[in-house]
Amino acid sequence: MNESSTRRNFLTQTSFASVGVLGGLMSYPSLEASPHSNRFTLGLSQYSLRALLKDGSLDALDFPKFTVDQFGIKAIDLWEGGLPKDKLDDPKYLAMMRKKADQAGTDLFLLMSGALDASPKKREASTAKISSSFDRAVQLGAPMVRVFLKAPGTDPEAGLQASVEALKPLADEAARKNLTIAIEPGASTLSQKGAFLAEVATELKHPALKLMPDFGKLKDNVYNGTKAMLPHTVTVSCKMHSFDKNGNQPDFDYPRLMKMIKQSAYNGILAIEWEGSALEPVAGVKASKKLIEKSLS
Repeated sequence: MNESSTRRNFLTQTSFASVGVLGGLMSYPSLEASPHSNRFTLGLSQYSLRALLKDGSLDALDFPKFTVDQFGIKAIDLWEGGLPKDKLDDPKYLAMMRKKADQAGTDLFLLMSGALDASPKKREASTAKISSSFDRAVQLGAPMVRVFLKAPGTDPEAGLQASVEALKPLADEAARKNLTIAIEPGASTLSQKGAFLAEVATELKHPALKLMPDFGKLKDNVYNGTKAMLPHTVTVSCKMHSFDKNGNQPDFDYPRLMKMIKQSAYNGILAIEWEGSALEPVAGVKASKKLIEKSLS
């Protein structure tokens, strides 16, 4: 079994060890000390620090160490938009990123790619772009690739059929490369609904095709959508937009969401994705981490 396969199996088939992210910041029990420590690992999406990457105050290669030093988080994903455009297909650069992740002691568990357009006319070109992301993920040693599904139209039956036809060859390719596709909500009216994505996963029944709930992108009903996706979930994007005076997220009821996840069979990474602007990136991530830990407790 090669390294990528080993890492993927670890992520998707075993319990996850806690990274003990709280330190002394909170008075309530940390994830490390909680009864959920063998199920959930807190992760960080590189997208959360996009402002630092954009203004040059954080180099993408320093993201793994920065995440450990600032937040105590050791599970990270990379976003293609957060890497230098001229380095995306540079084997030396991708190898250096892999080395930096290893040196920091981080688990680079996912690469965020773009959207697969499932409409017949655009499917081929769209598939080629996702395939390029697969090659990057293999070089990075990232076992998962996040993909948006752009399901055509608004008719669920027709959209389902088109989506399955478009995803089948891509899932086959992912399997050959020891990768797992994680479909995140968004990109079209149909694919913003968790129940629709669950139908796609059920219809396809492919071991290399899983789902990735994102609380901010489920537009029908975040709770119903998350519940529908959980049986097929391989990782969770814990979206955060803002916080009220009590440190709660006004857009989503996090205790309710975390309870739902705890009551499911899911075990894996809960990845922070700070998307707000009221707080600077570092403060936003820290507040996000605090709310997730509080909600799990």
